Amino acid sequence: MAALLPALVASCTFFKAPGKDDCDKILAQNQMVDILTDIYIYEAFILEYQHIEPSFRDSSKYHYGGILSYHGVDPADFENALDCYLLDRHEMDVIHEKMLNRLSVIESEAQQVEDDALEQYVPETPPLDTVPDSL
Repeated sequence: MAALLPALVASCTFFKAPGKDDCDKILAQNQMVDILTDIYIYEAFILEYQHIEPSFRDSSKYHYGGILSYHGVDPADFENALDCYLLDRHEMDVIHEKMLNRLSVIESEAQQVEDDALEQYVPETPPLDTVPDSL
């Protein structure tokens, strides 16, 4: 047991985070941003939708696979890249910041579409110009 502690300490001092170049070889940083952004949006959707359809959460594994398939990424490659990026706090912070920026842009675009739709909305029945007779 006493020999184990110095070996553990020695191995920790030689450990170095893999860095962007090593992780990029598995999956490019921008691809990680794209995938994690989609996963974040999907998770937000689940939080809202599971109140309507509680069993929806059971199909999440299928939907995550769909996100990876959409991006043309093998699940094992994504998992390896995520593990690699998670070992480097700076790289993960950069990915997270880019993801937040992208989500902000998406939210802004969605708000603009909603505002445009409300401006163009025409009610099916015209508003009443006079108060209806109650008799």
